[in-house]
Amino acid sequence: MIANNYFTDDKDLSLIFEHIVNWQAIVPAVEGEEFFDYKRYQETSDPRFELAPSSTEEAVDLYRSSLDSLGEFFGKEVSQLAPIMDKKGLQYADGKVTFPEEQLELYEKFKQTGLMSFAMPRISGGLGFPVTIGAFYTMIMARADVPFCMTMNLLNLAQIVSRYGTEEQNDGYASKASSGESLFAMALTEPDFGSDLNNVRTVATKQEDGSYRITGTKRFISQGCGLGENPALLLTLARTGSKKGARGLSLFLVKSSDIEVAGLEKKMGIHSSPTCEIVYENSYAELLGQEGLGLTRYTLGMTNFMRMGCAAGGPGGGAAGYYESLKYAQEREQFGKPIIQIPAVAEMLHKIKRETNATRLFALETAYVVDMYQHHQIRLEKQGKTDREIRRDERVSQWSNLAAIMTSVAKYYCAEENLLSGNLAIQIHGGAGYTEDYDVSRLYRDGRINTIYEGTSQLHVRLSTGGIVAGMTGDGFFKRYIDSLVGSLDSPSKYLQEQAGMFAECLSEFRMITTEEEKERVAENLIIIVARYISSILYERALGKIDDSDWQKDCQAYVIDSTAIMHASLYRVKHAPKKVE
Repeated sequence: MIANNYFTDDKDLSLIFEHIVNWQAIVPAVEGEEFFDYKRYQETSDPRFELAPSSTEEAVDLYRSSLDSLGEFFGKEVSQLAPIMDKKGLQYADGKVTFPEEQLELYEKFKQTGLMSFAMPRISGGLGFPVTIGAFYTMIMARADVPFCMTMNLLNLAQIVSRYGTEEQNDGYASKASSGESLFAMALTEPDFGSDLNNVRTVATKQEDGSYRITGTKRFISQGCGLGENPALLLTLARTGSKKGARGLSLFLVKSSDIEVAGLEKKMGIHSSPTCEIVYENSYAELLGQEGLGLTRYTLGMTNFMRMGCAAGGPGGGAAGYYESLKYAQEREQFGKPIIQIPAVAEMLHKIKRETNATRLFALETAYVVDMYQHHQIRLEKQGKTDREIRRDERVSQWSNLAAIMTSVAKYYCAEENLLSGNLAIQIHGGAGYTEDYDVSRLYRDGRINTIYEGTSQLHVRLSTGGIVAGMTGDGFFKRYIDSLVGSLDSPSKYLQEQAGMFAECLSEFRMITTEEEKERVAENLIIIVARYISSILYERALGKIDDSDWQKDCQAYVIDSTAIMHASLYRVKHAPKKVE
């Protein structure tokens, strides 16, 4: 892997940070117009709030410094050990998982940087960064090594305990995660039920002392065994009481010392990430929050965070494939010249680059949408507002419905495009790319999981379709959002205007399909059109903030590509069977 700073030496990523992200809106939304945590430090001298910024400028300086340090560590240390950790993999025997020593050493070294808890609130010892910075983190980490990135994102699930747990749970579990003393895992999936969480069968029984005992089995649990001597806390979805469906599910905190790791999955990729089968046999558990809200409230918060991680991980993998392929194409000679001079190879490289930047823009726009309401919502929760009061809050109602759609579309689009970019990276390397001599084969294997975990691409198509169709009706919230994006452009290109027409026509044709079965068959085409249209708008909007000839060329090529792809998707929807009256 290339060894440099994966933030400051990545021209496009740095450019996006400096010129395209709307920090003037994000920072006050996260910190509050009053910069609450800064004032809290001034009043209490609580060291947990020492780094809280007092202004937008101070916050951006802090973010920049943090990303510089992260880029240095992941670009020069993690990336160099990633192939070794992949080759060594994990060993399992008698319920114990053994990690490569390089992985354990990296984890201990990363603890010392103070960068682990980027998504956790300061009250738990975290950095309290915006979701947008979390997306930048993931782009950098996933470029270096997907398994290590997964570990860090899972660790930051501790934020759910900070948000909904008791003070004792925050101090005992979330704060330990912020310092790296323990890790976190999300234990939702069961052997017979993947994304169908409504039918979870693991059972939690309440004890006289108020604790619970859990019995059941979970499968595909990443990091469920902890890491070396560092234990994990499993956020476990289990059924309480007699209610069926989502209403009977609650979320529990279970220590990895109280469960049995029954085995590890043997996978095509992410070899140094433990994917465990977990057995609970009357295991001690603590309830998080209230009974019956495990799926509808708490799990939703976790899955949205992890979906953002998948979305940002897509362009992280894309950047890895691009830079590794660029280096190879500049050095590899065929027919008396470097292969980068061969037009077909140059076009593949350019395609990876422009698709990577497009997915960066889409992931960061989605993070922006979440930042615009989530921190405000958490402050309302801490103030004791009821669910009804929070739902009726103007900012929450404006942005939360939009976030529900955008996180699913971003997870789908960024993951799928990463896979296509990985395929091109192998092609650029030719036969060598199909061997294990170059990193692109590992990048492709590791990126493949992104379209599957945290909800398959097909699930996210299903989750987002209804909201898009309803939100584009009349003065719907999604229509207002699209209109605001278009309104931010000085002069939309002719291609963008053509895309707008295709989006409208696709919606009309989709609504004419009368059977749900046929709608499901072609729904992916609608989501492709939505993702490509929004990304094209974001790309053209970016050109209004920067003056860069490469971006101008890449933008035009991307918008033309997207227009062609949208034509094919529209054609499929138009020719789907429709009931004739």
